Amino acid sequence: QGCKMIYITSFGYSTYVEEISTQFPEIKFAQCLGDNVKKNLSCYSARTYEARYLAGIVAGLKTTSNKIGYIAADSTSECVRDINAFTLGVKSVNPDANVYVRWTNSSSSYNEAKYRAEELLIGGCDVLTQQLDNINLYKVAKEKGAFLICNNFPVPEIAPNFYLTTVCSNWGVIILEEVQKYLEGTWEAQFYWEGLSSGAVGLSELSKVCVPGTKQSVEEAMRKIISGELKVFAGPLYDNNQNEKLEDGMELSFHDLWYMDWFVDGVKSNLY
Repeated sequence: QGCKMIYITSFGYSTYVEEISTQFPEIKFAQCLGDNVKKNLSCYSARTYEARYLAGIVAGLKTTSNKIGYIAADSTSECVRDINAFTLGVKSVNPDANVYVRWTNSSSSYNEAKYRAEELLIGGCDVLTQQLDNINLYKVAKEKGAFLICNNFPVPEIAPNFYLTTVCSNWGVIILEEVQKYLEGTWEAQFYWEGLSSGAVGLSELSKVCVPGTKQSVEEAMRKIISGELKVFAGPLYDNNQNEKLEDGMELSFHDLWYMDWFVDGVKSNLY
């Protein structure tokens, strides 16, 4: 149809996009969550784990049961990385709290998310978050009186007395840069992995339901992450079986981050 740039917005299409990009070498492609850069194929992602760390601070300060529920679709490295960062954020302000993970095995299974949310609430969790987009989670939390940290879309109006904040991504930061380079004739395929410093990820406005002082704690952590003073995944790090994964003073490599397949101490779950 004449499109000169095509953005693929889900990692599930990776294999097809790699094939089709070779058939149309004059077209510029960009693949979300991919890492196989080619001559006319960029790959882009966001360091959502940096924003999840901030969300963990919000949750860690809010919980009184020290049990926080996290519902995720599947155990891809992105989900595992984000769950770990969230837990580290929780632990940074509340060492006694733990994060209880439940899986839906689907990003669109509304009933499954509802069941997992109910399971977590029955187990004593008083703060819930999710790494999928499911309105049922908000309804269940509202009915049971649990607090919410949402994903992608701020919807405080759904549960104004229980909503805390939302973890957001701003893909425009990456896309606008790519389109501008194309228009200028300077476009080259590359790998993008943008975070807090570029505005590609962040938290929406904190609600009045948050604990006093939360905003200051979040802003301080954000400033330190952007400046490099705070590394989300820095040693010492232990997994949830108490095995040392990273020595004190060390930092995870890109490869270890990108392909993360283990949980940090404080995560109550197993990879399925």
